[in-house]
Amino acid sequence: MNAQKDTRRLNKYHIFIVRTILCLCVAGSASADRTAVRTGEMTLLLEKTEQGLRVLNLNDNATGRELLALDNPPLFSIELRHAKNAEQLTLAADSGWRRVEISDADASGQRILTFKESTDDRLKEISVEVKLLINDADSALIWDLKVANNNEQWAVWRVIFPRVTIRYLGEGSRVFYPLLSGIEQADMWDTAEKKGGLYPSGWTCMQYMAAYDAAGKTGLYIGMHDPFGSTKDIFVQGLKDRRAVEFRFEHPAADMGKPGVDFELPGQARWQLLRGDWFDAAAIYREWVSREAKWWPELGPDGRADTPEWMRELPVWVMTGGAASDCVERVKRFADELGLPVGFHWYNWHQIPFDNDYPHYFPTKEGFAEGVAELKQAGVYAMPYINGRLWDTRDKQAEDWQFTKTARPAATKDEKGEPYTESYGSKEADGNSVKLAVMCPSTSLWQNRVRDIVLRLFDECGVNGVYIDQIAAAAPRLCFDESHAHPLGGGHWWTQGYWKMLDAIRAAKPDECMLTTECNAEPYIRWLDGYLTWHWQGQDMVPAFPAVYGGTLQMFGRAYRGGPSQDLANRMKAGQQLVFGEQIGWFGPEIIKRPDCGQFLRDCINLRWRLKKYFYAGQMARPPKLIGEIPKVTADWQWSGEWPITTPAVMTGAWRLRRENKAILLFVNVSDQTLTANVQFDPGQYNLPGKTLEVTEIRPGEPETRHTIGADDQPRIECAPRSVFAWEIIPAST
Repeated sequence: MNAQKDTRRLNKYHIFIVRTILCLCVAGSASADRTAVRTGEMTLLLEKTEQGLRVLNLNDNATGRELLALDNPPLFSIELRHAKNAEQLTLAADSGWRRVEISDADASGQRILTFKESTDDRLKEISVEVKLLINDADSALIWDLKVANNNEQWAVWRVIFPRVTIRYLGEGSRVFYPLLSGIEQADMWDTAEKKGGLYPSGWTCMQYMAAYDAAGKTGLYIGMHDPFGSTKDIFVQGLKDRRAVEFRFEHPAADMGKPGVDFELPGQARWQLLRGDWFDAAAIYREWVSREAKWWPELGPDGRADTPEWMRELPVWVMTGGAASDCVERVKRFADELGLPVGFHWYNWHQIPFDNDYPHYFPTKEGFAEGVAELKQAGVYAMPYINGRLWDTRDKQAEDWQFTKTARPAATKDEKGEPYTESYGSKEADGNSVKLAVMCPSTSLWQNRVRDIVLRLFDECGVNGVYIDQIAAAAPRLCFDESHAHPLGGGHWWTQGYWKMLDAIRAAKPDECMLTTECNAEPYIRWLDGYLTWHWQGQDMVPAFPAVYGGTLQMFGRAYRGGPSQDLANRMKAGQQLVFGEQIGWFGPEIIKRPDCGQFLRDCINLRWRLKKYFYAGQMARPPKLIGEIPKVTADWQWSGEWPITTPAVMTGAWRLRRENKAILLFVNVSDQTLTANVQFDPGQYNLPGKTLEVTEIRPGEPETRHTIGADDQPRIECAPRSVFAWEIIPAST
């Protein structure tokens, strides 16, 4: 007990010291060297150096916690390239300037940071202006940056901004980064790992990150609020030797390599004090994207009115392929056994081999259109595969048929003018690897080619949807072909090219048909009805993407694989799909008959069908916490070789219908034992007022039951082995 008292005294003393230091720093800000910028409960301290400016502190005033690590990196770095000899130089915020000024705050609290006259005379006529705004209500700093380049020799190549390093925030602290559905990692401060990559892609899908302590009392949200989804690298890296984590955004410049071209930050950077965890960070980002992002769709009382109702409601997907004689009866039997609508992702419907001779998909295999019609009669919605990005460089077996004479001018090019190519394991007729050129989405040739293929499938074959592979999966290529009429390298021309392509397809397609693509890069949501989330196979995933984008489109599909623990892995994947709000499946039709997972999959599918409106017209709410001993389970998910994934044995989720003033809590026990726990949730966060709540318990294949709970209760649940159920909650009638 005395040791605990001593610890509390030390903690209070630590907070007192930090606050005292902060006060001294703020007092010193009246000098010419230091400037304190306060926004709500957060204070930033800037210091002018001999030849630059650096960020000294970022303090949480309410808790007295300093957020920044020692030796924070430069606020910005600008990589420059000589137009003729490709020599590279770097300008950074903290050195190399003869003139640095910080303006006084204007009436709105905005300050201007200016950097002029590089000490390197070769870089004359290059200056930087940083605007710093405050948002007191959110305790947020909003940054903008411009590079003025009047130099005829040097070109802006890449801009690194924002860049910030967060210190260790105590035991149990977490880092969030936008990989897959979102990853929450606990050990980042103690590793040298680097996570992230080129955005937008299925592996770097959103533009924000965060760090926060275990109790959710302090932390920082770091975001790039870029409404066009411009190309950028987004990284988080552990700095083990300093026990810190660095967050940074790197922007390849539009017209990179062209001298005399300015750079303007796409959108604004945001540092916001975070009281909470990954879900609270997702709420910050959702508030911004729903207001400003160009890809946010129009939502009505029933979600996306431009998405067919059948697609919004669909509970399950199967995936197989070949000729109609190989797959139609198998899929019909699956649909008959379930007695529910089924989506069918149809591969290899074309005569050309898979990943070979693209994009010459026609003619189809015999009986394809007839098979589509037969499936429709059975309540199955057929969606064939095409690729929306690649053209085979030897596109008629081993022959260069149309690539060089037709496609090559519209392919993406590197700095030497050579097409970017990729290989995926497929072979040409002569045994060599198939080399597929990445087509430039800004070119009319590629836009029209994909449009024509899709419309032909709708009009001639009667399909219900078309899956256009790789659009939201593969990252942009930095194309340097000046004939394509887009800025060279970086910018937002890549996303805009696909927007134009998809606009034309949506304008011409039948209203009852839909479009999907691979993975979940965010900037294409408005133009697509579904994302194939088959790659959500990571350790420590959290449903951040559904928390931001739930209700804007349908997410569907995981890769269901084999191996000795496949049945447990299947239950884990389906259970996670259910609580994440995804349409279940993307498995072979025969999986439903497996004795160790088939019934569980049926239960997930049936419960999702029963609750479907929550997932297309509602919004994800904070998943409830379980209080008690919940064991972990581990299975080999076989994503790439042996792929062990560990999750809680009981998974939870929550969704709400704001207009109807009700919510659901989802509970999934994937294990073989009965587990009990208390449920902790705040009804206020679910828009459920009142002191008493009415609960309808929904279990697949069983009658509904009803009971009441108090708003302050932590009700106890019992989860039978391999079971799924939901609580639908409304305020009790008075």
